[in-house]
Amino acid sequence: MGAAQLLDIHGAKGGSDKPKTPTEAPDSLRSIALAKMLIAVGEGEFDGIPTAKNIYLDNTPLQDEQGNFNFPNVKWEWRTGSVEQPYIPGIPSVENETTLGIELRSGTPWVRSINNTQLSAIRLRFAWPMLQSIDESGNINGYRIEYKVEVATDGGAYQQVLSEAVDGKTTSTYERTRRVELPKAASGWMLRVTRITLNQNSNKIADTMQIAGYTEVIDAKLRYPNTALLYIEFSAEQFRNIPAITVECDARKIAVPSNYDPRSRSYTGIWDGTFKQAWTDNPVWMTYDITVNDRFGLGRRIKPWQVDKWELYRIAQYCDQLVPDGRGGMEPRFICNLNLQGRADAWTLLRDISAIYRGMTYWAQGQVFSLSDMPRSTDFDFAYTRANVIDGKFTYTSASERTRYSRALISYDNPANNYDTDVTAVTDIKLQRRYGDNPLEISAIGCTRESEAQRRGKWALLTNAKDRAVTFRTGLAGRIPLPGYVIPIADELIAGRPVGGLVAAVAGKVITLDRDTSAKPGDRLILNLPDGKCEGRTIQLVSGCKVTVTTAYSVAPEPELVWCLDADDLAVPLYRVTSVSRPEAGVFEISAVQYDPSKFAHIDTGARLEERPISVIPITVVPAPASVVLTSNSSIAQGLAVTTMSIAWESVPGAVAYDVEWRKDSGNWIKVQRTGSSSVDITGIYAGAYLARVRAVSAFDISSVWKSSELTQLNGKEGLPPAVSYLTSQSRLFEIGLKWGFPEGAEDTQRTEIWFSQANSLESATKLSDLAYPQNDHRLQSLAAGAQFFFWARLVDRTGNIGPFYPVKDGVMGMSSAEAGPILELIAGQIGETELGKELLDRIELIDGDGSGSVNDRLNQAKKELEGLIDEITDALEYDNTKAYASGEVVRFGNRLFQAIAATTGHPPPDATYWLDMGTLAETTNALVLQVQKNSASIIEQDGKITVQAEQLNAINAKVTDPETGLEATASGLSSLTSTVETLDGKVTATAEKVDGVYAYIDSGSAGDENGSAGDERFSAGAESLMSVIAERDFAQAVRTDRVQAEVGETSAAVEVVSKAQAEFEGKASAMWSVKMQVNSNGQLVTAGIGLGIETNAEGVLQSQFLVSADRFAVVGALAGGQVFTPFVVENGQVFMASAFIQDGTISNAKIGEYIASTNYVAGISGWRLDKSGTFEINGSVPGEGRMIMTHRSLRVYDANDIKRVQLGDLSE
Repeated sequence: MGAAQLLDIHGAKGGSDKPKTPTEAPDSLRSIALAKMLIAVGEGEFDGIPTAKNIYLDNTPLQDEQGNFNFPNVKWEWRTGSVEQPYIPGIPSVENETTLGIELRSGTPWVRSINNTQLSAIRLRFAWPMLQSIDESGNINGYRIEYKVEVATDGGAYQQVLSEAVDGKTTSTYERTRRVELPKAASGWMLRVTRITLNQNSNKIADTMQIAGYTEVIDAKLRYPNTALLYIEFSAEQFRNIPAITVECDARKIAVPSNYDPRSRSYTGIWDGTFKQAWTDNPVWMTYDITVNDRFGLGRRIKPWQVDKWELYRIAQYCDQLVPDGRGGMEPRFICNLNLQGRADAWTLLRDISAIYRGMTYWAQGQVFSLSDMPRSTDFDFAYTRANVIDGKFTYTSASERTRYSRALISYDNPANNYDTDVTAVTDIKLQRRYGDNPLEISAIGCTRESEAQRRGKWALLTNAKDRAVTFRTGLAGRIPLPGYVIPIADELIAGRPVGGLVAAVAGKVITLDRDTSAKPGDRLILNLPDGKCEGRTIQLVSGCKVTVTTAYSVAPEPELVWCLDADDLAVPLYRVTSVSRPEAGVFEISAVQYDPSKFAHIDTGARLEERPISVIPITVVPAPASVVLTSNSSIAQGLAVTTMSIAWESVPGAVAYDVEWRKDSGNWIKVQRTGSSSVDITGIYAGAYLARVRAVSAFDISSVWKSSELTQLNGKEGLPPAVSYLTSQSRLFEIGLKWGFPEGAEDTQRTEIWFSQANSLESATKLSDLAYPQNDHRLQSLAAGAQFFFWARLVDRTGNIGPFYPVKDGVMGMSSAEAGPILELIAGQIGETELGKELLDRIELIDGDGSGSVNDRLNQAKKELEGLIDEITDALEYDNTKAYASGEVVRFGNRLFQAIAATTGHPPPDATYWLDMGTLAETTNALVLQVQKNSASIIEQDGKITVQAEQLNAINAKVTDPETGLEATASGLSSLTSTVETLDGKVTATAEKVDGVYAYIDSGSAGDENGSAGDERFSAGAESLMSVIAERDFAQAVRTDRVQAEVGETSAAVEVVSKAQAEFEGKASAMWSVKMQVNSNGQLVTAGIGLGIETNAEGVLQSQFLVSADRFAVVGALAGGQVFTPFVVENGQVFMASAFIQDGTISNAKIGEYIASTNYVAGISGWRLDKSGTFEINGSVPGEGRMIMTHRSLRVYDANDIKRVQLGDLSE
């Protein structure tokens, strides 16, 4: 190997370009958009003018407390809402901004329909959160996006109105606005924005484009009178979105009393009832403003004079009183900071605002009343006791334990937290110990103070804890209290001793009560006074029922007024009225809740609550007896050994009575009548294991717990009561009779139990009746004909032991009578006894009869009166001017008839001062025509009976006599109206009767026979309508009768229609309508009629009837072609039916003319058939079940295959 060689090795650096650092272009796009907002802060003129410290953008004030501006370059202006306020420069239009924030992509244009044709333009607001691009070298540059805006008018084609691009770079949101003018349109526009530059969808390019919003613009300079305005203008550089804008200031001016300073909450002098406009946060005057304001309140329906402003004034003063704020200072009791932003139900809003001052608003007696739960100037308004309450009954109720709240969670608007809702809690330790933690959530409307929220929670817990409610009914005394009134209720059942009643007598300051009381000097005597007020006075002296008070009442009391006592040891409980209703005429129902006047100081200052003692009834129960012992002894009574059980116990101090119950062999407890002794005896016991229990009862009917005896085996009567010896039934009309017998050894029976069922099954039977021993019969009444039941009976002895049923299994069948004959006789007799039946069956006596009240009788009376008038007139001389005429005389003057109404001489008719025109008269030798009107009125008093009567008669009469034939014809018309009122011994009777009739007569005399031997004949026709009414104190009746009649000699025909309604004081009433016809010919009288009626039957039950009286009754129909058929006929006492379907029928006797068969009968296949030849065929219910044929000669049986298996009798059939 050779020597080492030294090598020279060295290196050199190769050449290269110097690397370049990426660059970022500066932002070239900056938002220059301005937000101009005009905010309608509120309705009406505001009192305060805010500063920059009171205006907030996103809950940050424009200026802080040190005077530094949080938002530079923000402009704002304020308008108070006066009528003459100027418009705000910079707002030459009405604009409505809509925020969107929608991304605009190249493939999806943004389209919006605009329907408000009043718009002048649309202002679009575009936004780019970031706009930049990164090239290959990593340099950050700007980017360009092109877009266009198109408008389509009234559904036409789109027209391009804007085409531009954004070109530059921004790393923060860049916004710009563009105004798009809108052409005139009839229905509206379609607005479309399209991105022309495609979305790159690359992380190297930020090219998101948004439609941030749009603004609807109406070009106009408006002042907006009566609206408080805030105009604010700021740059989009400071906000990504439109911020929430709030303002804190004194709100609108409302009506307040003229003597009231709302800033200092002071009242000067006496208020005269007038108002002034000023700002206030007193919730009472907000209630008044909403009630009477006619722009947004109830002023169009409720006027100021309909509001009780004086009570509002008193409540407002209570709201302004200063109370501790819990931090060592003082504050007004109630204030209201409320912003009403929407429409609400009027009464709901008034209720919510009234709740701020613990009040309510209601409408009564044509006025709006407001009240508050606060201390009162008077202790009470009107007193009630058992003496002025219907039935002396007070009904008390209380809420369930679930609603006994012990903790309140109150939500309020906290100014320190930008008026966001906070929650404060109030706890009542006593209620939590009793009911546990049961929270109540309350939303304190208009509350911005934690201390006030806590006061509201305390009031809610305390008022809810005093939740006893009372309801009662009274007479006219119920008109006095209104909701909110405080009423003392003296109920001796609650108090435990007499604390109320009626005043017996009054002598100055000495009041005599109607009963002895425990009143003593120093107590208060409360009286209802004659003017409707209620006052209390301190008692100075008590002497029996006489009570002397220290000071006279403001109005002198009167007897029969209500009194009640309020003592230190027994206060009268107070209640606040919540509602007054009128369930019926003359009756008022009042509801009220417990009222505690000491709670207000406890709520405001935490003062101790004063418990009012309202009862002296001990709240503890009496103890139970120490022990109960059972023993037995035997004795002989009427030859029988009787065992008696004795239950004894020790007396209990304070007990006035004892309840005792016992049972045998784990049976039901049997209660013994309450006793005052310390033992009871139970006679006639049976052998068995007995257990008794006893409890003590105090004088106030408070019971102790039960004390039971030891289970004791006693040897008494062995066995159970025996069964009845027999039980039979009897069939009767519409009822079933039962009769049973008692066996030997049943002498100690207490009762008989009767059980019944429609099915012959004891399991389905129910008890019919318990019948005391020794009764041994019973009737089950008011049944349908043919009703069928099954009966069982068993005995129960005096000690409660129950015997076995008889019969043991199958019951005794009983059925009401199904015989038609007796039923028809009974119904016929009942129909004959009814008013409708009598009316329908009676003859039309008043047409063809001559009795009193008949048509002939009334016609004869009218005829006589007419004839008398005719005689007077025809016999009267012509008017003599020199003759003296007395009142009532009739004369003829020309062809007119006149009657004197006053004594006169020398005053001829027709002078209306002396003469009354009665009608006309025309007379010849053989004819007479007369018209008469007559009116009369009278008042008669005799033997204490007063009769007032008025009568009107209108009549016309025409009469012709033929001198040759002797025929005499008369035609007349009569209208009579009579009304009478009688009073006798305090009973008033009013009657009225109206008769309208037309009549025609022809009398032949001896016509046709010169010797007069032919006899007289009479031809007559009449039509009459009679209406009569009568009304008495306990009876009212209305009757209308329409009759027509024709008569020729002895032949007559008549039709009568009667409608009658009657009502009596005892609740009885009846209604009837009938049509009757009768014909009398050749001595034969035939009648027919139909009637409908409702009346009370003999059992006192209302019953309706439809009766027909006719020899033949038929239902008639007509077939096609006019052929008549009768499906149902009743004739000669028989019923004929062409076809009938009867679901359940009972027939005593039946005659089958051809055959009787089942509905499913098919010869030789199914069903059965029996014909009159004597052949009885029985088949299965369905084909193939076999069959049987029986004739008068043989019996044949066929199997399922129709093969004869059995034949009896004649084998040749």
